[in-house]
Amino acid sequence: MLLQLTAYSGNGEDYKKIPNSQKTWEIEAYPKLLSEVRSALGSNKIISAAVPGLPRDMLAFTKETIPKISKSLDFYNIMTYDLMNRRDSTTKHHTGVQMSLDSIDAYIGNGVPPEKMNLGFAFYVKWFRTDANGGCEKNPVGCRTVLMEDPVTGNDLGHAGAFSWHDEVPSDLQTSFSKALKNPQYDETLGGSYYWDSEENIWWSWDSESDIKSKIPKIKERKGLGGVFAWGLGEDAPSFSHLKALNSGMENGPIEEIFRDPKDQITFFRDEL
Repeated sequence: MLLQLTAYSGNGEDYKKIPNSQKTWEIEAYPKLLSEVRSALGSNKIISAAVPGLPRDMLAFTKETIPKISKSLDFYNIMTYDLMNRRDSTTKHHTGVQMSLDSIDAYIGNGVPPEKMNLGFAFYVKWFRTDANGGCEKNPVGCRTVLMEDPVTGNDLGHAGAFSWHDEVPSDLQTSFSKALKNPQYDETLGGSYYWDSEENIWWSWDSESDIKSKIPKIKERKGLGGVFAWGLGEDAPSFSHLKALNSGMENGPIEEIFRDPKDQITFFRDEL
């Protein structure tokens, strides 16, 4: 229905065909939409919103709009993942510590209270094709990628992708990913597990179980955030090792029950601040 009424895809895929200049009305419309949702649901329901992790995408989350948005939201789920995508031209950690801190600081700077923010975790792996002459052999972090998105249409050129821990690894990536898991590297400066395959020119980026646990003190506790969330739980099946690592990392601090839905037998928790 949204597509029929507005001609927008709703997921940002059309950003080259319908530029931001034609969608500025959405910035003012978003707080109004949230206000209507809050009015309809009442004050006893929890409302959260998944919001961009990249500062370049935070067009609707400014010092002017945040106070209006915060009146309706209980939590901002900061998508501190996909921080590298096919629009980039150099390798980065898609859910790295430093870029996650940059995301959190951007929201704090625009007025979001830390206790209303939840830190996002990715239960999936991302890969990107690097330029054979991009300098990756000297320093794989920050080296050049191939062109991954059509500069005119914004279409995916097939040089980047992602899959969850639950997915079967694509056949053409199995050998390279196997090497990544056997020889993982960790960037102590920017914070992130990675592997650069020099034979196939592929950059791999993911969070290991130990990475996930370390983010609790490095980001969540350091910034005084309200809690955590992940995309998505089913993507960590069947072992749920990353979910277990996240739960283990959170067990060091007390949590409180904040909402219980007796009909669906679901209980929501957050950290006690």
